[in-house]
Amino acid sequence: MDHKLNSVGSWTVLSLGLLLPFCGRADLATSFQGSTLDSNLHLDIPDTGVGSISLDTANHNLLFTGTGADLWDTRNGLPYAWTAIPQVGVGGVWSAETEVHFNDLQSDARIAGLTTYSGPDGSGGASEGQQFTFSLDQWDDPNGVWLQGLGNNHPGNSDNLSAALDTDTVDLRMIVTVGALNDNLYDLYYKLPTDSDWTSLGSMEDVDGNDRVALFFKGYDMNVSFNYFNVTSVSTAPEPGTLALISLGAFGGWFARKKSQRSA
Repeated sequence: MDHKLNSVGSWTVLSLGLLLPFCGRADLATSFQGSTLDSNLHLDIPDTGVGSISLDTANHNLLFTGTGADLWDTRNGLPYAWTAIPQVGVGGVWSAETEVHFNDLQSDARIAGLTTYSGPDGSGGASEGQQFTFSLDQWDDPNGVWLQGLGNNHPGNSDNLSAALDTDTVDLRMIVTVGALNDNLYDLYYKLPTDSDWTSLGSMEDVDGNDRVALFFKGYDMNVSFNYFNVTSVSTAPEPGTLALISLGAFGGWFARKKSQRSA
């Protein structure tokens, strides 16, 4: 065996081993292919008379249909599709991302996107463990992307954040930095599906202990599709300089060993 190559390979594996803990891990990544839902995605449907959720196997999306309802102080029986919020610890980061598409030409009284709330199934609402919604909004003026509070319409430490956008389809991304005592920072982004770059809507700091991140619909004549749903956890990473020192240290150790071998 070529010991030089073996030593270089060992250093490479060591470096990767040091770096891998700081990479993202997909807790849920689904584009709704196939005939069944991902096992990490759960449907919370309190009242089928208000709305239901189904997997559209022909168009490969998650379909919300029904008469719908408003969501202000209470959930009003609206359905959610949820997964557990990643457990990353204080200083850790997790993200949620989806694509929302309204399927008909109705242009008002509908809001769909991302939210967080607390279980068990059937719970949720401003006074029941849900503080805000981040969504494609065709209810308020102007139509576009909005961050809204529930109950008082002023989530966290922020007033409403909004961006006018004339579209029936948008991608939404929420990046959450976990703080002590659930004092979390939410950075919010959006883009059209045809765009490569994300646009920042703004950020909000909010204290909550919610355990679920969900797709939701608020409004009437529910007919909306979600084309994918990704939830990713990221461990707290060291500063870039620290990573460089770790890699240099690993390389320095290998180089010292090789020099000693040549001198022997």
